[in-house]
Amino acid sequence: MTTRFLLFGAPSVVQEGAIVALPSERGSQLLVLLAHRRGWVARKELAALLWPEHESKLALTNLRKTLFRLQERPWGAALDVLPGAVRLEVDTDIAAFDAAVGNGERGPALELRRGPWLQGFDDDANEPWTAWLRLERGRLQAAWRAVALEHVADPLTDAAQGLQLASRLLEDDPLDEAALGAQMEKLARSGQAARARQAYRDFAARMADELGLAPGAQLQALHDGLGVASSAAPMPAPVAELAGFVGRAGERRHIAELLARDDVRMVCVTGPGGMGKTRLARCVLHDLAASHGHDAVFVPLEDLLSMQDVATRIARELGLALQGRASPLEQLCTALRERATLLVLDNFEQLVAEAALLGELLAACPRLKVVVTSRVRLGLAGEQLFPLEGLPCPEPEDGDRLEAFDAARLFIAAAQRVQPALSPQAEAAAIVDICRQLDGLPLALELAAAWTRVLPCAAIAAELSAGTELLRADGATHPPRHASMEGVFEQSWLRLVPAERDALARLSVFRGGFTAEAARAVAAAALPVLGALADKSLLRRDGPRLALHPLVQQLAAHKLGEAAWRDTRAAHAAYFQHRLVQCRSAAEAGDRASLRAIDTDLENFRLAWQWALEIGPTDAVPGCAEALLAYFDHRGLIEDGLRWMLDAVAMPRVQADAALHVLLQSRAAHLSYRRDRYAEAERLAAQALERIDPAEPESAARIQALTVLAACALRVGRLNEAQRRYEQLLARVRSEGQPRQIAGTLDNLSLVHKRLGHYDEALRLSLESLEQHRRIGHGAGVALCLNNLGALYIARGEPAAAQAPLQEALALSARDGLANTASMVYTNLSHSALYLGDLAGAREHAQRGCESATAVGNRSVSAWIQAHRARVSVREGDLAEARAALTEGLSTAIALGSPSLLAPGLMAFAELVDAQGHATLARRCLAHFADLPDLTRADRDEIGALLAGRGGLPAGSPAWPGVALPELLNRIVGEASQQHLALIAQLTAVH
Repeated sequence: MTTRFLLFGAPSVVQEGAIVALPSERGSQLLVLLAHRRGWVARKELAALLWPEHESKLALTNLRKTLFRLQERPWGAALDVLPGAVRLEVDTDIAAFDAAVGNGERGPALELRRGPWLQGFDDDANEPWTAWLRLERGRLQAAWRAVALEHVADPLTDAAQGLQLASRLLEDDPLDEAALGAQMEKLARSGQAARARQAYRDFAARMADELGLAPGAQLQALHDGLGVASSAAPMPAPVAELAGFVGRAGERRHIAELLARDDVRMVCVTGPGGMGKTRLARCVLHDLAASHGHDAVFVPLEDLLSMQDVATRIARELGLALQGRASPLEQLCTALRERATLLVLDNFEQLVAEAALLGELLAACPRLKVVVTSRVRLGLAGEQLFPLEGLPCPEPEDGDRLEAFDAARLFIAAAQRVQPALSPQAEAAAIVDICRQLDGLPLALELAAAWTRVLPCAAIAAELSAGTELLRADGATHPPRHASMEGVFEQSWLRLVPAERDALARLSVFRGGFTAEAARAVAAAALPVLGALADKSLLRRDGPRLALHPLVQQLAAHKLGEAAWRDTRAAHAAYFQHRLVQCRSAAEAGDRASLRAIDTDLENFRLAWQWALEIGPTDAVPGCAEALLAYFDHRGLIEDGLRWMLDAVAMPRVQADAALHVLLQSRAAHLSYRRDRYAEAERLAAQALERIDPAEPESAARIQALTVLAACALRVGRLNEAQRRYEQLLARVRSEGQPRQIAGTLDNLSLVHKRLGHYDEALRLSLESLEQHRRIGHGAGVALCLNNLGALYIARGEPAAAQAPLQEALALSARDGLANTASMVYTNLSHSALYLGDLAGAREHAQRGCESATAVGNRSVSAWIQAHRARVSVREGDLAEARAALTEGLSTAIALGSPSLLAPGLMAFAELVDAQGHATLARRCLAHFADLPDLTRADRDEIGALLAGRGGLPAGSPAWPGVALPELLNRIVGEASQQHLALIAQLTAVH
């Protein structure tokens, strides 16, 4: 699927010929920035540019959330997302423009510029963004101006084209003398000296008013050579702008651009009732009236039933007298044949059957332009559709910048008309919720805002979640057809044939959109029916997917009878359960396409999952659980996955089914382990094992529960138990011939031997596991195994050998979106870089590891890498940063209760002590740490190597002063702000 971003003018995306305008919001800012840059952009740079008001950690979190939402968009496949950088490789008009300018191709370069770059994307509250925008606009404007001036001055350039181009130059800068000179020369050469002189006088007046200056000598000389001036015709007075209209600046510009094209005669603004089509059309009329010599009128049609009536009303609005025996339409055609008229025909939907007569009017009047608003597509040849979407809505993290979003601005303005004391900032979270629930639908926002006179915004949001009762006007503030959202929807419902009504009602069971294939399978909706619903603005297309507006979905659901609802929900559950089971193996292997497919339809999968557990057959639940477990694991969405599984385990139907209960409980145990809740994980795994009949053949639940118990033993430092459990598990899965479980258990057993200091055995097991993973084509397993192999080489004192497996693991993680594995790979890359003396690399990888671990919620990796960052900072001489990182990392390690996470913090403390001038104490600390039984053998070996590199323990060193490890850890954390002076004094004292 080809995607092209248009960044000149109001930004938009072209996909399969359809143009979608981008709203001016943070996600769109990110998209256009990436599209403009094309190459890799560091996450830190993006976060600092788009969220300068937040500290780095929160800004990066906002960036991660925004990227996740963008990947769900139709062009999301073009996004390449790595833990440390992002890239969007798409075609853009800017890239084409730069290429054309570089190649000296004036014509293509000039055609590409539809308007100012990123028009409407200014954000005055964001200084970094504004500065970047200003610089790039200046560069592009200068390039375009140079090409345009050259083209206007070229004698071979057509006069009309040259004059139009000169006018565009002066629109951009009304005081551009070079542009005016080029325009005057073109006018003079085409026999329009009077217009040239008038242009000069207008320019001179502007110069005097704005700068108090006269035009330059060269321009004056050009004017003097044109002869005597003549008077110019006065311009008509501008029409007063509509009051109270909020937003739609990009849409207004886009429609104006369309109407300015010779090949566009009619623009049909479509959308569901209440979308603001009428008010937008009035604004467009205001914007363009002057360019049509004020031969432009607004014609309401809601009470008309024939095109002859329409012709009569158009004539009345234009002040034309119809007389004679010819039909009103024929007379109108005659009257408008030579006129450059602009008509806005509002509410055409009830006249669609006679749309062909409108086509005849356009054919008979070649200079006529028409804007139509309609809930239904007219279906005329040459009709330029302009689907209208809701106003841009804020995201949950945008509560401090509501004024940047048109939906919030409209709601606030409407609310403050009835409740002047409303404080937007005090109720920001609820206002965001209201805007998002209503998906920016203007009428619904105004109806909801009216209730602020009696309800707080939080109560309005809660009421909207329960139904649409609040979306009714209780006064004369809206016309009858817009008095309630139910009434607006009912008008559209009555225009549907039975097949369309049935399909629309059944489509309401979907969540978050759907494909045409899913619509056929679940709602029995054929393509022609889907097309008809789209034509009537009840169904909207979003790339390859379709969706209902949330209010249309809610109101259509009320039309679905109980029996039809149960049948459709059952079909929905069967379809999405089947899809989950189908992609189970690919998801387990970390296949990127499969994981993205689950991303896209996660809400539909959730609905299907709940139906199976509460009402429907449960045959597919085991396969669905496997796919979901892999998805949550690879995506790092551990908390979400744990909530799904624990909720399922608590359901009465699940508890009554012993086999299903232990299966889901074992999955919940795994996710608890991944969430670093080791005691809870062991409890859930043990409970699952208790309910499994010992005589029953090996089950997936038993294997999962045993794996969790072994993993927890490894994580909390019970290494002998972990070895015994993994060896028993390996014998079980080998006897059953389960290759994936064999490969995974080999890798885990390698980790145990590494921590025990059995490096050769650990290497043998790791290489065997890697070979097994490669043989079965398990990409996610290969990536994780390569990461663990790299860590093993570091533990063996071979950091250079770690580079190849770690780099391959990083490439696989980036390819398949394995966020959790990527966080561990960055951690090990930083570790190896530290020992290779590459401080810059160690710092960069540590930063990316922190970002990745935070994004996926991996607290173990976060604890380790923060303490490791402290070691990097000590070597860089930044002791304050080292203490801050040490405090964060070690406090998390203490909270998790995992001894394997303590070593980096202890080494960082010793290095800090050394950097503060206590070299002997630092060596004593290292000697003590190297003997701690709480640490793994691998950690003690690393500490011992660090001590040996500093000359070992000095002869005659006093004994350790008796500070136990728990006390020492708490004091390292608690006394960091005092530079550990009291602790150092106590440890230095001779005992």
